[in-house]
Amino acid sequence: MTDFFSSEAGRFASIAKQFLEAALVLDAAQRDKGRILFRPTLALAGHGLELMLKACFHLNEIEPPNKGNDGHDILKLWKDDICEPLRGSVFMNAALVVERHRGEGFYRDLPEGDQISPTIEEYVTELCKLHGRKRYPLRYPADAGQKGPRTPFLVKSLWGAADDLVKRPSEFNLLRFRGEA
Repeated sequence: MTDFFSSEAGRFASIAKQFLEAALVLDAAQRDKGRILFRPTLALAGHGLELMLKACFHLNEIEPPNKGNDGHDILKLWKDDICEPLRGSVFMNAALVVERHRGEGFYRDLPEGDQISPTIEEYVTELCKLHGRKRYPLRYPADAGQKGPRTPFLVKSLWGAADDLVKRPSEFNLLRFRGEA
């Protein structure tokens, strides 16, 4: 087997981690700089998620859509069966984020127990819609009433999944994930 980081999946995973690392930095900077960093944080998180999703396709030897609207429809990619291991990693990391940060009191959006998975699913869905919607509301001026998911819980959960992906890529192979390989 070739070195993971030389493979197409590895290159996508590596860049995804870079974007999510940057989203973490901007998310932390929002404490001092405020909401001016909110949209850039979500834009970086959305692109990191897109790259992780496409890495899952490559890991499973399927070419991801990469042209036109299909190439940016990350909600469709998120829901694809091939990305089941990534969804599992995001859900697991969301639970870890809650466990680590519950007592800090800074993060108002941390869900309780059985609400962790539905909340992160809702946040990822909102991010997917903002990232790939026509007119790209994260990149260009958008409807003033448009809202996005709160970033600390979302960004830390996605970053954890990106970290898992670069450290343990074989866990994102769908057949192995399901115990069929």
